[in-house]
Amino acid sequence: MAIQDEYRAKAKEALEKLQQQIDELRVQADLAQAEVRDRLEKAIDALRDQQREVRSRLDDATKAGADAWKSAAGQVEDAVGNLGDTFSKLADEVSGAAGAGGAAAKKGYTAFLEEWKKSRAERKALLDK
Repeated sequence: MAIQDEYRAKAKEALEKLQQQIDELRVQADLAQAEVRDRLEKAIDALRDQQREVRSRLDDATKAGADAWKSAAGQVEDAVGNLGDTFSKLADEVSGAAGAGGAAAKKGYTAFLEEWKKSRAERKALLDK
C-alpha cells in the first residue's frame, strides 16, 4: 500500500470515530432544554460542516503531487486539531445544558482525542517517509 493510501486510511478511520462522537453529541443535545437545543443544533451542524471540510482536505491531500501531499496532510492534521478544539467547547456547552449527557459527550471526545493522538504518531511516521 502506498504511503498516501495508508495515511488516508488512518486519517479516515479517525474521522469516522469523530463522526460517532458527533452523533452522540447530537443525541445529548436533543435531551437538552428546548431553548438551548436550537443553539446547540446549529453549533453541531457547524461542527459537521467543519468535519466535511477536513474530509475534503484529506481527499485533496491524497490527490496532490508527490511533494505537495505531505504539506496538505500536515494541514489536515492542523484542521483536525482545530475541529477537536471546537468539539471540546461544544461538549462543554452540552454538558452545561444536558447535565450527565454532556458529561458523556465530553468523555466521548476525550476518548476520541486520545485515539487521535495515538494514531497521529503513526500518521506522522508516514509523513516522514
